[in-house]
Amino acid sequence: MSRLPSNRSGQGFIEYALIIILLAIVMLSILLILGDDLRTFINDLLQTWFPQAGVIRSLLAL
Repeated sequence: MSRLPSNRSGQGFIEYALIIILLAIVMLSILLILGDDLRTFINDLLQTWFPQAGVIRSLLAL
């Protein structure tokens, strides 16, 4: 039986932080690889759902 203090709570926090950082790196990599295709897909989807919004957006851009 050891009477040394335990630092396990700090270790758990660091592990969760590393997992979050890893997930952020993976998500950024996916966005960099698929960014333009994803933007095109979302724009096409929104134009299908809301066809009048494209007309309004083009008028606002003038």
